[in-house]
Amino acid sequence: MTMGMRHMLGGLLHRSPSTNGTGAVLVAELEPIPLPGPWSRGIALGMHAQDAEGTERSEIGELLARFKYVGQRSLARMLGEALAKVVVGRRPEVVVHIPSSRRGSFEPACELARSAARSLRVRCLPRFIALTRKVRPQKDLVSLSEKKENVRGAFKVRRAELIRGRRVLIVDDVYDSGATLEEAWRVVDEAGAADITVAAVTRTRYQRGDPSAGSGSPRAPFRTPKGPFRVPEGQSRDDR
Repeated sequence: MTMGMRHMLGGLLHRSPSTNGTGAVLVAELEPIPLPGPWSRGIALGMHAQDAEGTERSEIGELLARFKYVGQRSLARMLGEALAKVVVGRRPEVVVHIPSSRRGSFEPACELARSAARSLRVRCLPRFIALTRKVRPQKDLVSLSEKKENVRGAFKVRRAELIRGRRVLIVDDVYDSGATLEEAWRVVDEAGAADITVAAVTRTRYQRGDPSAGSGSPRAPFRTPKGPFRVPEGQSRDDR
């Protein structure tokens, strides 16, 4: 991580309200990590949980939870700027996002994409990737084969000419098994994108196991670790 990135994220955390009401602040020690997949480049700001069991959020995981579940929408700007900072190499020309599995007025990935695009000074295409059918929240599924089947053929793009021949950044809030981003990458690639980068705020500790076997290692479905957060009515803990 560059010193500029560490300083920016440090300021982000120190500007954020305390989660315990004591006035304490979180300390930023974030290390962006790679996201494996067919794309040109994939990166997350950090791990979602700080322990192997996934029961305690990391600092960046706390920020994401505040943004998604507590109504601290202003964090979208800061997290989006952070995503823009870690997208190095070929600068994207267009930013898109993963659609939510449930309809609602608030789409976390969309807000993050808008913020990242503003920081990069490029165009954002809200809801460019759309669902073709209803899907289950990926967090409710365990094996890689279930997760892949859940989203297989579930996405389409609107107006492919808007990204044809362009460098595209796909934004999501959480990278779990990678199945959702891989399916989104496929439709964006088929639409004619010249280069595709993916970025997420956090990555879970999901273990894919042997990809050739078609299923991941057994583990409990991903749940946002317990914390002092109430999910607003109508809002899904829609982690992928």
